[in-house]
Amino acid sequence: MPQPRQYADHAARQRAYRARQAQARRNEQQERGLPPAPALPTLPSRARWQALITRAYLALETARDEMQAYADERSDAWQQSERAAALAEQIDQLSTVLEDLETLAAD
Repeated sequence: MPQPRQYADHAARQRAYRARQAQARRNEQQERGLPPAPALPTLPSRARWQALITRAYLALETARDEMQAYADERSDAWQQSERAAALAEQIDQLSTVLEDLETLAAD
């Protein structure tokens, strides 16, 4: 016996799929503690760019914080290694980029 149709047509199935995907993205952002994504298409250009810069800042800040937490959790022997020095250099570079983004967002 065939299963009853869940959706009236292919378009309804696609709408349901896109709605599920959008909800999954919102849930993932909420779990990570990120603010909801701004509605970029409806914002004026300058506000849109500021929103993009803010999102980039938050993403880079999260990466820097996670890298720092990773380094802090390692053993003392690891902290003296070349890998630790390379990671510290990357963290410093990210901090520099974040400072530049802060000045760009303030303009």
